[in-house]
Amino acid sequence: MGNKEWIAFANEKKCNHAKSLIKSGFISWVNTANFKVGDIVYLFMSNTRNVRFKTQVVADNCKREDSEYWLEQAPADITFRLKLVAEYSGDQLNESVLIKHGFKGGKSLQTPSYKNEILMDYIKSIF
Repeated sequence: MGNKEWIAFANEKKCNHAKSLIKSGFISWVNTANFKVGDIVYLFMSNTRNVRFKTQVVADNCKREDSEYWLEQAPADITFRLKLVAEYSGDQLNESVLIKHGFKGGKSLQTPSYKNEILMDYIKSIF
C-alpha cells in the first residue's frame, strides 16, 4: 500500500507551528498519529481556519526539536518529523470552502484523518 495523505489540526494556541515551519523547515508532531514515513500531512491552522501547509513525514521516533516555538511547556515526547513541502496563501482552502468538499470540522479535527477522499482530492488539486 502506498503513502497516505492526511489532514491534521495545528493548534496555534499551543504551538506556533507556522513559525517553526517557516524558520526551521519542519515541525515535530506527537507520535500518536498513524503516520508513516513518506506520508503527506496537510495542516489545518486553528487561528486562520484554513489549510496552509503541506508537509511530509520524513522521520519517526524523533526527539522533539521544535520546543522554542511552543507557547506553553513543550511535551518531552517522541515525535514524527514533518518537513515543509509547500505553503498556500490563497482563499481556496478556507474552512468555508472546505466544508463544500466534505470537511466536517468540530470534533473531527481532534484526530488526523485520511479517509475523506473527496476532501483530500480537492486539497491536493489546490497544492
